[in-house]
Amino acid sequence: MAIQQRSLEQLQSYLILAPTTVSTNNNTTAVDVSGVDGDLLLLLYAAAGGADQSIKVKVQSGNASNGSDAQDVPGGAFTDLGNTAGLQKLAIAREQVGKYVRLAFTDKSASFSASVNVMAVGAARYAS
Repeated sequence: MAIQQRSLEQLQSYLILAPTTVSTNNNTTAVDVSGVDGDLLLLLYAAAGGADQSIKVKVQSGNASNGSDAQDVPGGAFTDLGNTAGLQKLAIAREQVGKYVRLAFTDKSASFSASVNVMAVGAARYAS
């Protein structure tokens, strides 16, 4: 595939996780990213979770809207969230994801609780 110049008008954003307090091992609702052509950039912002606390965040993808066939995306793990607030970014090739993307929060320490927000950005397949 040839590299094509993209304009800012073609960028499309997806709210993967609205700002919320994460305090359990669970999965987010699957979000349809089928309109993306090219890499998907995910941006995660998390507040500090507290001393000696942590939780793993993985990107999963599949073709079922309910996430029933979701699998871990290769290279789709953020750095574990802990007691440091910050912004993380993760670029995933379009070939690595299906129609839907979700997050899986796992391996939570006993008392982890932090505010987390995740957005995805990608070039729209078709210009509007």
